Amino acid sequence: MKFADADIAAMLAAMGEAVTIGATAATGLFSEPGRPVVRDGVTVVTTTPSLLLAEADAALVTINSTTITVAGVQYQAFLKTPDGAGFVDLDLTRDF
Repeated sequence: MKFADADIAAMLAAMGEAVTIGATAATGLFSEPGRPVVRDGVTVVTTTPSLLLAEADAALVTINSTTITVAGVQYQAFLKTPDGAGFVDLDLTRDF
């Protein structure tokens, strides 16, 4: 089931924080390593920081290129995982 854009924006506004994608302001849900996530029906524990974004905001991210700033710390995404509901989970690295 895909959420409406307004519902996605409301969820991220309620639980997320301000981030910058390149020079564009966005709202995302940042998680430190160790968070359990479901990928392809299997629960795994993340080993890297991750950021949950709306699909529209994630479309601004080019893997291994776009700088993403969260709480003053710069990252790049090395993996994008859409969830089919209107969100995209980015696995992040500071090694770039």
